[in-house]
Amino acid sequence: MDRDGIEVHKAKHKNEREELDKKMAALEKNVEALVIEEKQLKAAMERERDAEEDAKFQRLEERALARLINKQVELKKRLGELKKEQRALNQKEKQFKALIEHEKYPEWLELKNKRDNAITEVNRLEAEMKKLI
Repeated sequence: MDRDGIEVHKAKHKNEREELDKKMAALEKNVEALVIEEKQLKAAMERERDAEEDAKFQRLEERALARLINKQVELKKRLGELKKEQRALNQKEKQFKALIEHEKYPEWLELKNKRDNAITEVNRLEAEMKKLI
């Protein structure tokens, strides 16, 4: 992996992080909105409970509250998954940075390039041998 490859890799990680951050921000915003909606629904239920004794109306309100809570649980679960992804991405980034900053990285890179060139040469020689046979 040459310097251009490193920059491409860094850019890829940066893009993944930005996308993940956007998703997490959107989910957190949705969770906050649902919490506010839940509070409003509970307050409305309390106000109307005294005035409205209709059992059907109360069941509708309770179902709406239950759906709202289920959405919150699902969004929080998805947010947890995204946080796991973010931790994994952080770990990959740290490993990559440690590799690049290692004192023997240039030597490793040179050996890798030599290996790749040797593989290419072997493939070329094998192709020539097949032509001769």
